[in-house]
Amino acid sequence: MLTLVYMSLTSWSVAVNELADNFGLSTVTVQLGSSALIAGYAIGGFVQGRLLARFGWRRVFTWVILAFLLASALIPVADNYALILILRFVQGWGCMVTVTSAIVSSWFPMRERGLALGVLLGTIGLGSAFGGYVAGLLNPVIGWQNTFWTITAVTVVGAIGFYVLVRQAPPLAEESVQETNADSPSSLQADPHSTESSSVYRQPALWILGVITLCCFFNVYGMYAYLAQYLFTLHYSSAAVGLAVFLNGFVAVVSTPVGGWISDRLVVRMGALRGRTFTNAWPALAVAAVGCTLLPHLAPLGLGFTIGVVIVAGWGGPATNGPGLSLPSDLFGSAAAGPGVGLVLLIAGAGGIIAPIFVPLLAQATSWTVGWYVTAGAAVIGLLLNLVLGRQRARTASPAVTSAVS
Repeated sequence: MLTLVYMSLTSWSVAVNELADNFGLSTVTVQLGSSALIAGYAIGGFVQGRLLARFGWRRVFTWVILAFLLASALIPVADNYALILILRFVQGWGCMVTVTSAIVSSWFPMRERGLALGVLLGTIGLGSAFGGYVAGLLNPVIGWQNTFWTITAVTVVGAIGFYVLVRQAPPLAEESVQETNADSPSSLQADPHSTESSSVYRQPALWILGVITLCCFFNVYGMYAYLAQYLFTLHYSSAAVGLAVFLNGFVAVVSTPVGGWISDRLVVRMGALRGRTFTNAWPALAVAAVGCTLLPHLAPLGLGFTIGVVIVAGWGGPATNGPGLSLPSDLFGSAAAGPGVGLVLLIAGAGGIIAPIFVPLLAQATSWTVGWYVTAGAAVIGLLLNLVLGRQRARTASPAVTSAVS
């Protein structure tokens, strides 16, 4: 399901030149479409988290996917760019990470949750990859409008399958263990069965995680938005750009579950917060920083160099998905996954909104080399914050949390 809805993100980025020509848009203005989608994603994710406990995932999913499909169908026939931006915002509500993460978190215990969420969220990279690749092939043949409609039609089929196949999870055995140890003091743990979002929102660790994820969003969604735009300035063909965008997104299909799997192994040895944040810092964001730093130096050398470096750059940020979005459930119980992930996404959304506008504007004023350095810098800041958060956890370890993985 996430694969289909995320195809809309990079299918847009490959269509930026055609959109700019059709509506007479500047380089910066055309990227407002990516920012509008991320704004809808962030605000929608937060609202969905608050609604899940009250209405259940089926109702929330139904409302969200209907909004997404309606917006997707109307974008190609909109006759002005302001209306398209509004529809992109509505479309962003369909990036249903909060809903799907809550469902998966409720099915898997802590020591398996990182990999499970990694597999789920790896489909974001798959969607981003196929969106760019399919758009690169279809846009020159049928135009960006018909490409959008094609993706929308396929998404309808996927939504029906999701609704029919997904079931509610039974209670997790490990949370009964946590409940019996509820008298263990911890500044980081809430009642694992509490659905009161206000108690989750007061946790400092969750706010820090939100800022870390903001850095990831700046790096990843910025890159997804303007990678094609940058490569067109190097005079690559539409097909070559589509291939590079495809590989940049597709590597997340591997890196996201690998990041989750590594963090699961480290949780057993280091505890939830230290294990997850260590994974976010080194196998994930360090790689992202290196790839984005090298990209403006290697991409001008030829398509082979471009493909290699976009794979490295695309590896890092998505590898944080499994570890990072496991933490709300790890620390506060699976019932808190919806509001916890929703808050993280609300904070993080600013990164995905700002980067597609700010970095191309900065590149226009300076150079794309500076733009890619700034993209890499966001990953470095996220890396450092993960190290800080992991050390904080070492001082406040909770027997209630660690008992579930010992």
